[in-house]
Amino acid sequence: MALFGTGGRLIPKTPMRPPSDRDMIDEEVALATLKEAEAKAGVLLAEVRLEERDRRHMAVKEGEISSVISAHDRGMNVRVVMRSGTGFAGGNTVSKAEGLRLLQRAFRNAKDSRRRTEVSLSPEPSVKTSWEVHQKRPLIDVGSDEKLGYLKDLDRAVMKTKVKVRGRFYELKDYEIESFFANTEGSRIRSFLPRVVLESTNAVISKGESAQSLRSWGASGGWEKVEAWALDEVLPQEMRMLKAQLDKGRRVKAGTYDLVCGPEVAGIAAHESCGHPMEADRIIGREMSQAGRSFVSPDMIGKRIGSEYATVIDDPTLPGSYGYYAYDEEGVKARPRFLYKAGIINEFLHNRETASKLGVQSNGSSRSEFYLREPIVRMANTFVAPGDFEDDEIFGDVKDGVLMHSFTEWNIDDKRYNQKYVSREAYFIKDGEIAGPAKNCVLEITTPGFWGAIDAVSRKLDFVAAECGKGDPMQAMPVFTGGPMLRLRSVALR
Repeated sequence: MALFGTGGRLIPKTPMRPPSDRDMIDEEVALATLKEAEAKAGVLLAEVRLEERDRRHMAVKEGEISSVISAHDRGMNVRVVMRSGTGFAGGNTVSKAEGLRLLQRAFRNAKDSRRRTEVSLSPEPSVKTSWEVHQKRPLIDVGSDEKLGYLKDLDRAVMKTKVKVRGRFYELKDYEIESFFANTEGSRIRSFLPRVVLESTNAVISKGESAQSLRSWGASGGWEKVEAWALDEVLPQEMRMLKAQLDKGRRVKAGTYDLVCGPEVAGIAAHESCGHPMEADRIIGREMSQAGRSFVSPDMIGKRIGSEYATVIDDPTLPGSYGYYAYDEEGVKARPRFLYKAGIINEFLHNRETASKLGVQSNGSSRSEFYLREPIVRMANTFVAPGDFEDDEIFGDVKDGVLMHSFTEWNIDDKRYNQKYVSREAYFIKDGEIAGPAKNCVLEITTPGFWGAIDAVSRKLDFVAAECGKGDPMQAMPVFTGGPMLRLRSVALR
């Protein structure tokens, strides 16, 4: 995916068209609720979100239909911010009466919060706009028969490889989310966001051993995104690769090596050891009892975390990406966030409350899974920025090393400092050339150790779709992880 033009500036490839004239959910419900909120004493800000979504979910297991689900859902939420705290309430009815009920509940929750420190929000401009992701072939126009036929074709393509594959499971989910956001500061934002994701599970068995492949592809857009993945070619290649890893792979002797990380490994490292510890709510302690804190502290802005080649970006505005959005759920315009910039900690991920607490502006990082969940600080598309090296240059200078192309397992501690990655696909490198499969290569390293060891980054970017879990109740948010190839010098492998 070509994202960078002259000077490294992010250049969208497809302009966003204005929303169509489809029937919208009743915006007057939101405006009536806000009018009631403005009359309540002590309210700093009130927000209302109306949401309507159509979703379809189907799966094929071992060549047979496993499930087919189609559903329509609509609801709304109200969030009230007071000095004493924040209150949130949601329900699956959209009406003026429901808006008033939710407002009263959210107001009571905010009033009863009694925070130790007063709540404040970063000042942000009010916005009146609308945005929509264009579909060349709308997801809703593709029938269940065609989608199920597509999944069955993938299963047949895998079986034609003659590789022994068990647990074959292919799941397709697509949905359209229509929403209207309004707040007491005057923002009014309409949006329409279609998303599609395909998840595959396969286990290859050979010579008494097994290797599992769990993979996801996702995008914002229409059915044309699915067709572009060419999974009828990608999945058979994956099965043949896993068999070769089992049949021909040799264990890595514990020692110090140069390591080349493929885009999938670069992406999971960017997400787990950069994105999560740079979430401002973790940094100030809000997530401590749910998912841990962060090794990063507020005074580390401007401090070195890695080499000059370590630039990590979180960008919701990548066209067609799984984590795409134009405005966050506080009405703040989305933009690229440079988390690590040439090895320096550059900025945290913020919503309006964390931004105010740390004396900066929000950078549009507030997201929620759906209308019954409170918006919290989240990543979108987190990736390592491309460099100036060609792929052959990355390998050419490695005398004795390993290419960890993809991972099958990862672990990281609750401060996002100590981590472990185990390869799914890996190869030995000898004198700049690939020298056969390496089986279950393991990298255990610290966050500064990983980013500090990078001395080369390739030009070509690649992305993987994923669901990022955070919060209580848990919220799974669509994201991209990714990057180019990275070369790490002299790291411990086993």
